Amino acid sequence: MTTDLDQLAALPDEHKAQIAKDVLDALDIQVKRQIRDELIIPCPVGAFHNDQERNPTAALSASKLLFNCLGCDSSGTILWLIATVRGDITIDEAREWLLGEAGLTRAVGLPDMLSFFDALYTPKSRPPMPVYSDRMLERWQGIDGYILDDRQIPITTAVRMRICTDPDGFIGPPEDRVRTGPRAVIPHYWKGQLVGWQSRRLPCADPTAPKYLSTPAFPRDETIFDYDPYREEVVVVESPMSQLRHQHHSDVEGTFGAVVTDEQIKHLVNGRRKIIWFMDNDPAGWRAVAGRTFNGRFFPGAPERASRWCQNWVVQHPFAADPADMSDELYDLLVTEHAVPWQVWEQPKVLYCHRCFQPDHRGACQ
Repeated sequence: MTTDLDQLAALPDEHKAQIAKDVLDALDIQVKRQIRDELIIPCPVGAFHNDQERNPTAALSASKLLFNCLGCDSSGTILWLIATVRGDITIDEAREWLLGEAGLTRAVGLPDMLSFFDALYTPKSRPPMPVYSDRMLERWQGIDGYILDDRQIPITTAVRMRICTDPDGFIGPPEDRVRTGPRAVIPHYWKGQLVGWQSRRLPCADPTAPKYLSTPAFPRDETIFDYDPYREEVVVVESPMSQLRHQHHSDVEGTFGAVVTDEQIKHLVNGRRKIIWFMDNDPAGWRAVAGRTFNGRFFPGAPERASRWCQNWVVQHPFAADPADMSDELYDLLVTEHAVPWQVWEQPKVLYCHRCFQPDHRGACQ
């Protein structure tokens, strides 16, 4: 049986080399020299590099289509490089651009191109995780008052997690870049390395800009936010903001959303005695706990999938609020007094305001 790796290996090296050169040409990145299959180029990722024209520190492997910079320690696949250089576009959009605007079908036939990228970027042969230098964060300074005051994240937490403010919030490709206004930048470290960051639109920014943005190829489905493998018991929440809000008084980790992958569960259950799931009280959070049926097949929720390795409890509460919106006292009460074994958890029938304890309403409490 032919595997994805077999398909990848079958593509001739000259085809891969032509793809690499065409991409760099389309991105207006000049190849300075070639050492074996390494195309030596000025780094287009780190803004702080010196004299890249005479002393380039980056390279693109023509055989593996992987980018690496020795100057800023950034690395990633060729699609990650395209998405990073062109701005805040997704890996899928980079793939479409690669097949269309860059005109790369002149190097290889379209079926070969599709087969190659399907092989290279399938989850069965996951590409290396992007890695950034810590110096990438130095261009952004200060912590916005929204994080400290409105979201009530302690200054010690903000400093520890290296939260900073991007005052411009530029999005889009370089030739058509748009300033959307300030954004809070939340770095994500995995196994001691900076693997990306998410940014959150601040209240004074353009309200039409995306609320959250992530760096290209952000590894949300294979990592955990603020993961500590030495915790025997942990509270699991969805968003980094919920984790940041309560990490000063709780052992809490985040999954970057309600969809919890098997890879994330492997990390969460590793050496753990107990997991307490504190998902958002909305349809996505309920599906994450209870599971869902699709095309006649039932897919178990995250607690059930993790239950073969450790105890799994779920916070049972009626409030129409995320953990990020709750006070320390309410959060602690719900975790300690209202967590139940996952088998007996029930979706709330009525939701209440967590401030006035009246049925859920829009706007401020009266």
